[in-house]
Amino acid sequence: MADIAAEARMSVGVIYRYFANKEAIIEAIVANDLAEMRAKFAEWDDTPDDQLLDQILLTVDFALDHKYGPDKSALALEVLAEAARNPRVAAIVQAADVQERELGRNLCDRLNPGCDRKRMDARGEIIGMLFDGMMIRAVSNPDIDREALASELREVLKVLFILK
Repeated sequence: MADIAAEARMSVGVIYRYFANKEAIIEAIVANDLAEMRAKFAEWDDTPDDQLLDQILLTVDFALDHKYGPDKSALALEVLAEAARNPRVAAIVQAADVQERELGRNLCDRLNPGCDRKRMDARGEIIGMLFDGMMIRAVSNPDIDREALASELREVLKVLFILK
């Protein structure tokens, strides 16, 4: 709560005027992250299928800024730690993950019409692992060469997004 209060530039007491409990605060944080993600996915809705992968790869720098920063990672990791302890928070995080996977599945279907669903779901999970893992790596190795990382991440994503 102290971290959330500091980030919001409010006292803990003021925060609780707006939210009934810690779970409600976490639900709002998760909902905000999901809204940002939906907005990013919506940008690709009007992209022709033959240009979709290139457009996705252009957002790698945005993703690195969003996921690979110690300041941004700290709150997300706190939410995940709370989800590991609190079944109500776990349910919030898992429901958001279902929505995130569905957004990703729709992209993969556009990139790979008629694809093998099990393979594509497994690759989607690997992509999720990469991006979620960035939060940990941002804490462990904050001084990585971002340009080199972005370049290699684009190459890995090309392989994961296109079934052969």
